[in-house]
Formats: sequence, C-alpha cells, structure tokens
Amino acid sequence: MKKIKSLVYTALMTSVLSLSSCADWLTLLPLNDVVLENYWTEKADVESVLLGAYAALETEACITRMSIWGEMRSDNIVAGNNPSTDILNITKENIMETNSYTSWACFYDVINRANTVIEFAPQVAEKDPNYRISELNANIAEAKAIRALSYFYLIRAYRDVPYVTIPSTDDTHEFVVPAEKFENILDSLIIDLEDVRKFAVNKYTNKKANTARFTRKGIDALLADLYLWKGDWDNCIASVDRIIANRVEEYEEILEKEPNTSIVLFNNKYPLLSTIIPGSGNYGNAYNEIFGTGNSFETLFELAFEGGSGSTENTFIRSYYADRRQNGTSIGYLKTEARVASNVGTATNVVFESAYDGRAYESMDREGTDKGITKYVYSDLSYKIDNAGTVTAYSRTARGDNSASTWIIYRFTDALLMKAEALVQKAASIDPTDEEVTDSLKTVRSECMAEAFDLVKVVNNRAKGYDLKEIESDALKYSAYSSSPTLMSDLVLEERRRELMYEGKRWFDLVRMTLRLGSTEMLSSLVLGKHTSNTSAISIQMKDMNAIFFPISKDELKINTLLKQNPAYEEDEFIQKN
Repeated sequence: MKKIKSLVYTALMTSVLSLSSCADWLTLLPLNDVVLENYWTEKADVESVLLGAYAALETEACITRMSIWGEMRSDNIVAGNNPSTDILNITKENIMETNSYTSWACFYDVINRANTVIEFAPQVAEKDPNYRISELNANIAEAKAIRALSYFYLIRAYRDVPYVTIPSTDDTHEFVVPAEKFENILDSLIIDLEDVRKFAVNKYTNKKANTARFTRKGIDALLADLYLWKGDWDNCIASVDRIIANRVEEYEEILEKEPNTSIVLFNNKYPLLSTIIPGSGNYGNAYNEIFGTGNSFETLFELAFEGGSGSTENTFIRSYYADRRQNGTSIGYLKTEARVASNVGTATNVVFESAYDGRAYESMDREGTDKGITKYVYSDLSYKIDNAGTVTAYSRTARGDNSASTWIIYRFTDALLMKAEALVQKAASIDPTDEEVTDSLKTVRSECMAEAFDLVKVVNNRAKGYDLKEIESDALKYSAYSSSPTLMSDLVLEERRRELMYEGKRWFDLVRMTLRLGSTEMLSSLVLGKHTSNTSAISIQMKDMNAIFFPISKDELKINTLLKQNPAYEEDEFIQKN
C-alpha cells in the first residue's frame, strides 16, 4: 500500500516552484520542475533557491500567521470589519482544529527551501570553481537563519512540532514523523545559529539587502530572542551587545558622511532615529523611516516588497489592518481593542501613559469610535505635540495602489528591550536577602536593574521627542521601579507593548511570560478584559497552560497519525462559544 505523506511535507515538495521577486535586488528566480542532477551545477542555482526561500516567507499566508499567531489573541486586537468566521473565532478564544489559521504548511514550505540549500550547496561548491567557500558558508548561514526563524514561529505558536532538517526532493523519504519537544528544537536552533553566525555577511554593498536578507546583525537578533525564550540571560545580553556595537559603528560611519543625520545618540550609547522631522519640529521621522520607507538604519531584518505596477506587495496590511488608498477609509479584518483606543493623549489610557507618546498616533486611527490599525498603512506622517500635550498639524499620506509596505521581523528597539528583559530576569535570579549572596552579586543585581531601566527610558524618550525637549514632569522615574524586579519586568513588558504594537509580538511576549511564571493568571487578567461575552468559559479554558498554544490542524492529524493533538483542544473538551 502506498504510504501517505503528511500535509506538511506535501507542501514541502514545492520547494523550487517559481515565485516573483520580493525586491529589486532579487533578480534570480527558482526554476519549475527542477531535475536535481541537472540543476545544482553553479552558484546561481544556490542563490536562486535561497531567494525563493525569502520569497516564500513573504507570502500572505506566512505574514498573516506571523501577525495572527503573534498578536491576535492578545489584549491589543479585536475583530474588525467583515472578518471571516475563523478570525472571529480566534478573537473569541473559540479556536478549533478546523480553523484555517491552524495550518502550518506555508512555514514548512520555507523550511524545505532552506533545507534544500543546506543539502545541495556544498555539492555546487565542488563543481563551480567560481563559488568560493566564503560564499558557500554565507549562503548556508542565511539558509539556517531562515529555517530557524520558521521553526521559531512554529514552536511559539504550537510548542511541539515535527522537526526535519533534510529536504523533501522525491518519494524515497518517509516524512510522517512525530512532534519534537519545544525545548529540544529551541536548543537545536541555537546551536545551528551559533555555528554559522560568524560566516554570515556583515554588510552588503546593496543597501536594501542589508535589511531584507539575514546579515550577522539579523542572526544576532534571532539568537537574542531564542536565548530569551530559553532563559539564558547572559547569552541574550551578549547577542544584543553585538548588535549595539554594530549599530554604533555604522552610526559613526554615517555621521562622518552626513553630519546632519537624523540619527541621535541617546544617552551617548544608543543610536536611534529621532522622532522629530529635521527642520520642522514635528513628529513622524522615525515612523517614516522605519515603517514608511523601510530599509531603515534601525531595521535588523525585514521582509521587503518592491511596489510599483505588477510587482509584489504586502497585501496583508491592506486586508487585515486598514485600507487607506485614495479616499478609502475602511477598517480591515482586525482593529484596535477599545481600551487601547480610548482616551489617547491622557493619563487614563491603559497603554500610552503619556500625552507626548507619539506611538499612539502612529499605530492607530485618531478619529472615530472604532479605530483601525494604521502602523505600516501610511507611507509618512507629520504631526506636532505641543508642550500642553495637544496634537496639532496632523497630516499623513496613504499608500497608493502599488505602494508596498515592508514587514519587520526585528528592529533595534526590539533588541534593546530584549536585553532589558534579560537584565531584569538576571537581577531577579539574585536574592539580596540570601546570606550566601555576596556583595559583588548584589552589585550586579543593582547594575542590571539600572541598565534595564536605562534601556526602557531610551526607547520611551525617543517616542516622546526628548531628543528635542525634556519634560521632566512626564519622565519615567527609576525610583518607582528600582525596588522590585517584578515592577521592572512589568515596565519592560509594557514598553514592548507600546513600541512593538501590531508587529506580531504581543501574544508571544505574553506566552513567554506565562511559561516563565508557570501560571496563566497574569495573561488571563490582561486578555480577559477585551472579551464582552463568555468570559467565564474563556477564563476556565485559559487556566490550562496548553491553551496558550494553537491546536494542530485537523487535516494534518488525519494524515500524520504520529502527531497528537494539544490536550486543550481534544475534541471532547472543546468549549463552543457563541
């Protein structure tokens, strides 16, 4: 009897199908119907399939799951206009194994493309004398980073998943395999990246490639995130420190060529784009560079799109967040949660505690009761926040029909706040009341707390335009948090929420916190507030640690009999909520 492959690996069989280029530097495309023995003969073949892996990451299926898995269940988002039943059910915590968003095939397609490069690139190096060993190692570093990122999304969403590192190229491989434990996959990804990071390209001559391909700084960002989930605080800190050193070095190079650069060295340590538009005093510069134009100084790794007639575009933003083309004002399938949108610019807003925090006006609509998600939607913004905290001179430009937004995976402030989180947790591991704790360790604890606060304040100050002015009455105070790692940890978590809102981070942050605490109590208290019905049923469900992960697709379970459903979603335990 013919063996039936898992749907995961049915998707993997398409590893070398042609895809349109994802940026103007992507000039080589994978071939259709590749005959392996005739294809892997020169370095261009390797580049072709490698760029196809990037293009596969850019599909709407992948980007949609990056946001839905990483953000939709959080306290930031509710259903917007005309959502599908599947979206509505996720926002209601009524997630079943038949939900289309539980399909993970798009990421396994990316993984197989990466596995194909890792498997066959060394053979090309033996055939093509123009394919240097340094190029081979750099290509494998990129492929392993792409593979690691894909698996990292999968384990954060599902916890335990099938883990395969060889490509599916014909029918001789049996790929019906059981799921591997979260911890084992996490360790494997770290080992892989630590092994190859030194071979990755440090800087491309093509500017766009520096953010749209995995360079060393992008791999360091992914490593920092992996270490954060592992609870390895020192290695997380070390990874971010390498990124900081890289950004300082590039800042100094830019400053030498452009003395009037809008990059500001905050606290004489951290180069960040000023939020103040040069020469105007208005806010919006950092948003415009990072989310409007893309390929910014602060971006560590992003998915880039060309824009222009007939080219690729990030359709996820237009469909799920908001459509602001021409005179259109429609809210997408998702919108801002009511509490986040209420009383913006006042001390009573639950997220943006300051009237001077420009991120509130960059992330969501200013008008209307229902507020659309506008991060990425506008190509540029300009507004004034006066000394009274009043927003004036607000203007923005909507993207045209063919104007493509990027999708950022990692950026500099994200990395800085990862380091802040690691510092706080390192401090929390040192008990100053323990008689065996030395004075030197107590000093380390104090220094970690102080540096974590410094990092939060730098990110917070940039958002308030403090490189232009300092409003002391509005500044964060170290004394309010210094007495307790718990208070400092909450501050870091909330700053990550403000800074990275709608970037596919918030739910994953809450899951990481929940795993660390060993309890869903805090996550439930934060998320339950957005639900207006069936709160008792949702509260009961959320007590189960398994429920913070997604169920495995029912179709996948049918074909791969070695997979076991997440216990929180076993059919006889479903809680149907209307």
